[in-house]
This record gives sequence, structure tokens and C-alpha cells, in this order.
Amino acid sequence: MITGSETVTSVFGYWPEFADARVLSFGFSAEGTVSLVLLYIDASASKSAEVSLSFSGVRELDLGALASENVLDRLTVTPGDPMMVTLESCIGLSGSFTCTAATVAGVSPNNSFKPKPLRGSA
Repeated sequence: MITGSETVTSVFGYWPEFADARVLSFGFSAEGTVSLVLLYIDASASKSAEVSLSFSGVRELDLGALASENVLDRLTVTPGDPMMVTLESCIGLSGSFTCTAATVAGVSPNNSFKPKPLRGSA
């Protein structure tokens, strides 16, 4: 369904919903391509990575609320012809679009990531 998804699953051990992922970059080209760069952290597994996604053949684009800071609650890619992509927002960017292809354009793991302990925990 998503070309190159194994590069993400090799870092995290699963395909994430991208809950609480920061949107570092969003782009749309006239050729019908949407690009997203997300910073995703799985604190319980002590893993973090920048994930670049590219969607082509984009139609029915309905996005809004782009802000200076954008954080996703969930990114969903529903299989089909076309695929449906939904961006659920915590803060800022949200909406949906259809596309004919979805690709992981790159993954940059942060191998030095160490979550900070909660205050008062030993």
C-alpha cells in the first residue's frame, strides 16, 4: 500500500499512526504531489525519526488550519483506488485528500534519542 513502508517499520517495529508527530514540512505542487516531513517519537520504545512521505496523483484536497506549529493526532492511509489520506490534528494542519500512490521518501532515525524522565520519578 505505501511503497517503502518497511523502512519505517525497521526503525519502530511497526507502522505508526503518527500520534503527536510534529509536521516539520508540508508541500503541495501543481503536479498533484503532497509531501510531508514528520518528526515521530515513540517514547516508550526510546525511538525517534524524521519520516518523509510523498503522495502523488492527489485529488480532492481539503486541508486547513495550517499554523506555525502543527501536530498530528493521527495520519491514516486507507487502501483503495484512489487511496484516502486523512490528517487528524492535535494542533494546526488537518484535512484529507485522495491519491494514487503513497511513498516513504526517507527515514532519518535519531539514534541518540533518550526520553526525559517524568518529574518525581526515580
